[in-house]
Amino acid sequence: MLQLHTGLILWTIVIFLSLVFLLRKLAWKPILAALDERTRTIRESLAQADHARKEAERMRIEYEKMMAAARQESQDLIAKGRQTAESVREEMVHKAQQEVEVLRQRATRDIALEREKAVEELKRTAGELSVAIAAKIIGKSLTAKDHQDLIKQALRDVRPLVGEPN
Repeated sequence: MLQLHTGLILWTIVIFLSLVFLLRKLAWKPILAALDERTRTIRESLAQADHARKEAERMRIEYEKMMAAARQESQDLIAKGRQTAESVREEMVHKAQQEVEVLRQRATRDIALEREKAVEELKRTAGELSVAIAAKIIGKSLTAKDHQDLIKQALRDVRPLVGEPN
């Protein structure tokens, strides 16, 4: 059944060893060099990937800082705009109050002037009426001095009725 052929075994071992020797001389170094090159390439790729990851992380942090700064700047601008609007509103209110005060003072002054005019007109009319009544009663014409005296007297009599102090 199974027979051992020593010659065949010997030649198999010789061929195997010579093949190993040839492979070692001719193929082993190139295979190891290729494996070493592949290992170096993988390490470089990993280093580049690590560098790229670190750079991406740095850029993400920088982006977040820029976004935070932009948010802060926009909030500052909004706050400044609100403050400006508030100051403009306060200024407008202040100007409106000043205008109202000026108009109120002008109206008060105009009312006082009109009141004085009305009182003077009332005095003049009362004086003229008094003179006319007195002339009818007396039945004669009065001189200018008599006329003035009667007006003054009528005014003194009318002042308590008008409410004006003497």
